[in-house]
Amino acid sequence: MAQIHIAEINAYDPALPGVTTLRFATQGYVTAAGDTPAHTYYDGRIQQPANVQRSCFERATTFGRSKIGYGELILVNNDGALDQLIDYGYDGRAITIKLGTVLPDSGGAPSWVTVLKGTMEQAEFSWQKVTIRVRDRQAELNKPLQASLHAGSNALPNGLEGVAGDLKGKPKPWGWGTIYNAPAPCVNTSRLIYQANDGAINTVAAVYDRGAALLKGADYVSQADMETTAPAAGYFQVWPAGGYFRLGSSPAGQITADIIIGALASDRTAAQAMKAAMLKAGLVAGDISAADVTALDAANGAEVGIWLDGGETAVTALDMLANSVGAWYGVDRLGSFRMGRIAAPGGTPAATLTPLEIISVDRMASRDDGRGVPAWRAALRYKRAWITQPSDLAGAVTDARRAELREEYRTVKSDDATVQTAHPLAPALEFDTLLIDAAAAQTEADRRRDLYKVRRDLLEVRVRLDAALAAAIDIGNVVSVAVPRFGMTAGKLFLVIGVRTDLRDGRLDLTLWG
Repeated sequence: MAQIHIAEINAYDPALPGVTTLRFATQGYVTAAGDTPAHTYYDGRIQQPANVQRSCFERATTFGRSKIGYGELILVNNDGALDQLIDYGYDGRAITIKLGTVLPDSGGAPSWVTVLKGTMEQAEFSWQKVTIRVRDRQAELNKPLQASLHAGSNALPNGLEGVAGDLKGKPKPWGWGTIYNAPAPCVNTSRLIYQANDGAINTVAAVYDRGAALLKGADYVSQADMETTAPAAGYFQVWPAGGYFRLGSSPAGQITADIIIGALASDRTAAQAMKAAMLKAGLVAGDISAADVTALDAANGAEVGIWLDGGETAVTALDMLANSVGAWYGVDRLGSFRMGRIAAPGGTPAATLTPLEIISVDRMASRDDGRGVPAWRAALRYKRAWITQPSDLAGAVTDARRAELREEYRTVKSDDATVQTAHPLAPALEFDTLLIDAAAAQTEADRRRDLYKVRRDLLEVRVRLDAALAAAIDIGNVVSVAVPRFGMTAGKLFLVIGVRTDLRDGRLDLTLWG
C-alpha cells in the first residue's frame, strides 16, 4: 500500500490580481479523469505535510479554554523555482490537504480522503524551502468579536455614535440571551439615548438608575420616533429594532439595564448563542454544523445571557458559553465548526482500536482541578451581573437588591460526601457559567457532580494512519479501545477530545477521555 499527499493552497496573486490555487504533492502527480480537478499536475515539492493538532481544550483538560491548532507545510525550493511566489498573499486563505492511498489491485488510482481544511499564515521563504504555517479554522475566531466601533461623530442633539472625547473608537455592545444589570453606554447625551445592543433586541425588560427601577413606557416604532419623542420623567422607552432605549429625565448615577435578545427562550440557549457569536465573527451558516447545534440544544436547552462591551475575542465569548453547559467546540478535518457536550461516552463507536492499529497507548495525568481525583462537589456560578454596584445606590433600593448588586454571580452546589470516604483529597470543582436560572444551574451542577465524582481516564493513543481511520475519527467522536490492560480487554469507550494528524510519519495521535 502506497500513500501520496497533495496540498491545494489558495493564494492572492497580485499579477492577476486575484486568488489562484497552487497545487503540490509529495511526488509529481497528475490527477485522473475522474478526479476533481481532472488531468491536473501537482508539483512534487512537499517535504513535510502539515501536521495539525486539533483539540477541544488545553492539553489534558476537559473544561475551560479551547485550543487552536497549528502546524507547518514545508515545500522544497533549493532550485529557486518557487521564488516567484514570494509576493503572493497566503494569510487568512484556505488550504486543503488530502491523503491518497494506492491499494493493491487498484490500478494505481489513489483513494482520496481530505485530512485537513484549514487556513494559513503568510509563507516564509528561505534559500532551501518555503514554510507555510497552517492553522485550523478556529484561528478565524481569534479576533475581536465586535468589529463595529462608535464613530464619535454626534453633532448634538443629533446622532447615535457618541462624541469624540467619550465613545469614539470603543466597541459597540453585543449580547445574546437574557442579560442582567448591563452598563449600557449613553450614545446621545442630549437626548439620553442608550445602546443595549449593536442590533435588534427583543426588549429591555428593566432600566435602573443607581439600582432603582424606572417605569417603562410604550416601545418606539422607529429611530425618528425615538429621536423626536421623549419619555415622561422617571420613565424609559425602547426601540427594539435598533437596540436602543431612551430616558425621560437625567440620571442620578449609574444606568444599567436588563436586556432580552432572542424572541423565545429556545432562541436564548448556549448553542444558539454560540452560533450567533460565530456568525457575528464572520462565519456563515454553512460553516457551522446545524446538527450539532440541534443536539446541544437537546442536551441542555437552558437560557443563558452574554453581553460584551470591550475588545473580547470571539474565542473568549465561545469559551464562556461552552463552559456554561459543559460543552466543547472546535473544527473538524473538513473545516466545519462543531460543538457538543462533554458526557460519559456511549453509543456505537466510530472505530474500534486494537493492537493491529495501535502503535502505543499512554495514560495521561489530568490537568483539571484536582488532577483527576474524583470530585465530591460541583459548584456553579450563574445569573451574572454585568456590572456590580457595591455602593452609591439610591435610597429606595431594597436590602435584598443591594445584596444582589454586590455580587457578580449567584451560586448553587451539588455534593456527594461519600466520595471523600475513598478519596480524602477529593476536590470541590467550581465553574463560572452564563446560565440565568437557579433550577437550570442546579440541574447542570448535579450532572457535573455525577460526571466527575468517578475516576475518568485520559489516554494518548498513537495509531497507524490510513484513509479509513482519517475519515472515521475526529473530535467529538466516540471510539472503543480494546487492549489487554487496565480493564480494556473487551473494549472501553472514550470520547475523542484531541486529534493530531502526523502525515509525515503516517500516524494519528488521539487524546481520549472516558
